[in-house]
Amino acid sequence: AMQEALDRTAPTSQGTPGAPEQIQGFYASAKVSNSANISITNDTLTALTFNTEDWDTGGLHSPSTNPGRLTAPVAGKYLIGLKIGFDTNATGYRQVSIRLNGATVIGLLRQMAVTTAGIPTFMGITLPYNLAVNDYVEALVQHVAGGALDVRAGADSSPIFSMTLFM
Repeated sequence: AMQEALDRTAPTSQGTPGAPEQIQGFYASAKVSNSANISITNDTLTALTFNTEDWDTGGLHSPSTNPGRLTAPVAGKYLIGLKIGFDTNATGYRQVSIRLNGATVIGLLRQMAVTTAGIPTFMGITLPYNLAVNDYVEALVQHVAGGALDVRAGADSSPIFSMTLFM
Protein backbone atom coordinates (compact mmCIF):
# COMPACT_ATOMS: atom_id res chain seq x y z
CA ALA A 1 0.00 0.00 0.00
CA MET A 2 2.83 2.41 0.86
CA GLN A 3 4.58 1.64 -2.45
CA GLU A 4 1.34 2.23 -4.37
CA ALA A 5 0.83 5.59 -2.64
CA LEU A 6 4.38 6.66 -3.42
CA ASP A 7 4.05 5.50 -7.05
CA ARG A 8 0.92 7.64 -7.50
CA THR A 9 2.47 10.79 -6.05
CA ALA A 10 6.08 10.56 -7.16
CA PRO A 11 6.92 12.98 -9.99
CA THR A 12 8.80 11.79 -13.05
CA SER A 13 11.22 13.93 -14.98
CA GLN A 14 8.18 15.16 -16.95
CA GLY A 15 6.34 16.12 -13.73
CA THR A 16 3.66 13.43 -14.01
CA PRO A 17 2.99 10.51 -11.67
CA GLY A 18 5.03 7.39 -12.42
CA ALA A 19 6.99 4.43 -11.14
CA PRO A 20 9.92 4.92 -8.73
CA GLU A 21 12.53 4.04 -11.35
CA GLN A 22 11.36 7.09 -13.33
CA ILE A 23 11.79 9.52 -10.46
CA GLN A 24 14.16 12.44 -10.77
CA GLY A 25 14.60 13.88 -7.26
CA PHE A 26 13.23 13.17 -3.80
CA TYR A 27 9.90 11.76 -2.71
CA ALA A 28 10.20 9.88 0.60
CA SER A 29 11.74 12.02 3.31
CA ALA A 30 11.60 12.76 7.04
CA LYS A 31 13.23 15.26 9.36
CA VAL A 32 12.64 14.69 13.08
CA SER A 33 13.87 16.30 16.27
CA ASN A 34 13.33 16.34 20.01
CA SER A 35 11.88 19.38 21.76
CA ALA A 36 13.55 18.65 25.13
CA ASN A 37 17.07 18.06 26.36
CA ILE A 38 17.98 14.36 26.65
CA SER A 39 20.20 13.32 29.58
CA ILE A 40 22.91 10.84 28.55
CA THR A 41 24.62 8.75 31.25
CA ASN A 42 28.42 8.84 31.21
CA ASP A 43 30.07 6.18 28.99
CA THR A 44 26.74 4.67 27.91
CA LEU A 45 25.79 4.15 24.26
CA THR A 46 22.28 5.63 24.05
CA ALA A 47 19.71 5.51 21.25
CA LEU A 48 17.93 8.85 20.94
CA THR A 49 14.19 9.32 20.52
CA PHE A 50 12.45 12.03 18.53
CA ASN A 51 9.09 13.57 19.50
CA THR A 52 8.72 16.17 16.74
CA GLU A 53 8.29 15.68 13.00
CA ASP A 54 9.34 18.67 10.94
CA TRP A 55 8.07 16.62 7.99
CA ASP A 56 7.47 12.99 7.11
CA THR A 57 6.48 12.29 3.52
CA GLY A 58 6.25 8.54 3.20
CA GLY A 59 5.75 7.28 6.76
CA LEU A 60 9.40 6.96 7.75
CA HIS A 61 8.84 7.94 11.42
CA SER A 62 6.31 7.33 14.18
CA PRO A 63 6.48 9.56 17.27
CA SER A 64 4.57 6.93 19.29
CA THR A 65 5.88 3.55 18.04
CA ASN A 66 9.68 3.21 17.94
CA PRO A 67 10.22 7.01 18.06
CA GLY A 68 13.97 6.62 17.62
CA ARG A 69 13.69 4.95 14.21
CA LEU A 70 13.52 6.14 10.63
CA THR A 71 12.27 3.26 8.47
CA ALA A 72 12.63 2.84 4.70
CA PRO A 73 9.13 2.51 3.16
CA VAL A 74 10.68 1.33 -0.13
CA ALA A 75 14.05 -0.09 -1.13
CA GLY A 76 16.54 2.43 -2.47
CA LYS A 77 19.46 4.71 -1.81
CA TYR A 78 18.91 7.09 1.10
CA LEU A 79 20.80 10.07 2.44
CA ILE A 80 20.86 9.83 6.25
CA GLY A 81 21.84 12.73 8.48
CA LEU A 82 22.28 13.38 12.20
CA LYS A 83 23.11 16.62 14.02
CA ILE A 84 23.72 16.69 17.78
CA GLY A 85 24.71 19.34 20.30
CA PHE A 86 26.15 18.18 23.62
CA ASP A 87 25.92 20.50 26.60
CA THR A 88 29.01 22.42 27.68
CA ASN A 89 31.68 20.23 29.32
CA ALA A 90 35.38 20.20 28.42
CA THR A 91 36.12 16.63 29.56
CA GLY A 92 36.51 13.55 27.34
CA TYR A 93 35.18 12.62 23.94
CA ARG A 94 31.75 12.77 22.27
CA GLN A 95 30.46 10.23 19.78
CA VAL A 96 27.54 10.08 17.34
CA SER A 97 26.66 7.04 15.26
CA ILE A 98 23.96 5.67 12.99
CA ARG A 99 22.92 2.06 13.50
CA LEU A 100 21.13 -0.16 10.97
CA ASN A 101 18.39 -2.56 12.09
CA GLY A 102 19.48 -2.44 15.74
CA ALA A 103 22.79 -4.19 15.04
CA THR A 104 25.26 -2.69 12.56
CA VAL A 105 26.88 0.73 12.92
CA ILE A 106 27.01 2.25 9.42
CA GLY A 107 28.35 5.67 10.36
CA LEU A 108 30.35 6.95 13.33
CA LEU A 109 32.10 10.15 14.37
CA ARG A 110 34.10 10.59 17.58
CA GLN A 111 35.80 13.80 18.65
CA MET A 112 37.18 15.44 21.75
CA ALA A 113 34.93 17.89 23.57
CA VAL A 114 35.21 21.61 22.90
CA THR A 115 37.39 22.98 25.71
CA THR A 116 36.44 26.66 25.47
CA ALA A 117 34.30 27.63 28.47
CA GLY A 118 30.60 28.02 27.66
CA ILE A 119 30.81 26.49 24.16
CA PRO A 120 28.83 23.27 23.53
CA THR A 121 30.15 20.47 21.32
CA PHE A 122 28.18 20.14 18.07
CA MET A 123 28.62 17.13 15.81
CA GLY A 124 27.08 15.95 12.57
CA ILE A 125 27.25 12.93 10.33
CA THR A 126 25.75 12.38 6.88
CA LEU A 127 26.03 9.30 4.70
CA PRO A 128 24.37 7.67 1.70
CA TYR A 129 23.24 4.09 2.25
CA ASN A 130 21.38 1.47 0.26
CA LEU A 131 18.38 0.29 2.31
CA ALA A 132 15.94 -2.56 1.75
CA VAL A 133 12.24 -2.10 2.40
CA ASN A 134 11.58 -1.89 6.18
CA ASP A 135 15.27 -1.43 7.07
CA TYR A 136 15.51 1.13 9.86
CA VAL A 137 18.19 3.40 11.23
CA GLU A 138 18.70 4.82 14.71
CA ALA A 139 20.75 7.72 16.07
CA LEU A 140 23.11 6.86 18.93
CA VAL A 141 25.29 9.01 21.16
CA GLN A 142 27.95 8.41 23.79
CA HIS A 143 30.32 10.55 25.86
CA VAL A 144 32.90 10.29 28.62
CA ALA A 145 32.43 13.59 30.44
CA GLY A 146 32.56 12.04 33.91
CA GLY A 147 28.86 12.47 34.68
CA ALA A 148 25.49 12.80 32.95
CA LEU A 149 25.50 15.22 30.01
CA ASP A 150 22.57 16.57 27.98
CA VAL A 151 22.03 16.39 24.28
CA ARG A 152 20.71 19.92 23.95
CA ALA A 153 17.38 20.72 22.37
CA GLY A 154 17.39 23.78 20.17
CA ALA A 155 15.32 25.08 17.30
CA ASP A 156 16.84 23.69 14.09
CA SER A 157 20.10 22.84 15.85
CA SER A 158 19.86 19.65 17.94
CA PRO A 159 19.00 16.84 17.95
CA ILE A 160 18.04 16.47 14.29
CA PHE A 161 17.74 13.15 12.44
CA SER A 162 16.78 12.92 8.77
CA MET A 163 16.51 10.45 5.93
CA THR A 164 15.66 11.08 2.27
CA LEU A 165 15.28 8.64 -0.61
CA PHE A 166 17.25 9.90 -3.60
CA MET A 167 17.43 6.89 -5.94
